[in-house]
Amino acid sequence: MLALDRLRWGAEAALAKDPSEALVIAVTTRAIFNLEEEHKLYLEKGKEEYTRHQKSNQDKPLQPGTAFAFIQAAQYVNKKILESNPAEKDLFDILVLSNNSPESGVRIINSTKHYGLEISKFCFVSDEDSTQYLKSHGVKLFLSADRTDVCNALRRGVSAALVFQQEVQAPSTPLRVVFDGDAVLFSDETDQVFREQGLEGAVQYERAMEAVPMGEGPLKAFAMHLGKMRNKFSQEKSPIRTYLVTARSGRDMGIRAIKTLREWGLAIDEAFFMDGAPKGPILAQIQPHIFFDDGLHNIQGARNVGVPSAWVPSCC
Repeated sequence: MLALDRLRWGAEAALAKDPSEALVIAVTTRAIFNLEEEHKLYLEKGKEEYTRHQKSNQDKPLQPGTAFAFIQAAQYVNKKILESNPAEKDLFDILVLSNNSPESGVRIINSTKHYGLEISKFCFVSDEDSTQYLKSHGVKLFLSADRTDVCNALRRGVSAALVFQQEVQAPSTPLRVVFDGDAVLFSDETDQVFREQGLEGAVQYERAMEAVPMGEGPLKAFAMHLGKMRNKFSQEKSPIRTYLVTARSGRDMGIRAIKTLREWGLAIDEAFFMDGAPKGPILAQIQPHIFFDDGLHNIQGARNVGVPSAWVPSCC
């Protein structure tokens, strides 16, 4: 009976979502579930054998993947928002975007039902570039395990990141999201100065530009909508917590970052200016549901401590 009530609640919440107002997140099947063995089968034996395997195992639930806990936590946020205001339309709306055929997609749908995930929209697209449908669905964030997909989405102006498959412990609620700064929340302007003039040149540039807000990075739009949802609650009762964990030095380069967030009206719960130190230890303490960074070395450090990570490529 409890499972039935949970599914009924999910269906009602799904009906209440308006894509024009909701925070729409698209995930691929390999981002939300562990399909590495199935993907290997697809690469080695082709689409027909892959489809046959998925059809014959359609009632066998897939194991959770990297983005699974993030989606669960987003569902928790929806629940808390609706408890506060049953008429609220500003909710997470999760869309599964897949290159699976509809026949092999049955296992995906059954897996989401098995775990009680609040997902009602599934797009099974055989086209090579399924990201062409992102904007028509109003997607604000796209998570994929395929780099080409992510690059295509970024070129289309959609916030996107590449998830790396790993076994992760599902963190407790509330939803915790960690952003890197440059080339993620902010533009990569200072990174470019650093590459051309070194650290001293970047520090001098930041001092000269301290009063000028930085440009927006690829995940700003997503972060702003997340911040709007967070602000529906007091800080103590919010089901969302956001973090900035950046390699910037707080003394030399932190003021501009803080002023930029202030200019945007984006409140961050906690900010860590690491001055180039490894991010893994602080991420292990935060235990986020997802961590966004443009540096692969930082992504690897996060993965080493079991943190679900998503890479935002600065060049495709």
